[in-house]
Amino acid sequence: MSVTHARPALAAHRDAVTEQIQSGRPFGDVEDAIDALEELTPEQKAALWLVAFSHRDRAERKRDARAYLCAVG
Repeated sequence: MSVTHARPALAAHRDAVTEQIQSGRPFGDVEDAIDALEELTPEQKAALWLVAFSHRDRAERKRDARAYLCAVG
């Protein structure tokens, strides 16, 4: 009997998000894809968003972080 080990769903989603960002998919599209994952909790979606955000270009991250601060401050 062979045993197949399934990858945890969250790890598979993490890898998919990483691939999307690294392939140049627009960040907004990645955000929409994460949001559409109905099987995940809000906390899991937030973690995936952080993964996606962390893979972006440093200058883009800084620009967006400043924009978010302005929007809430």
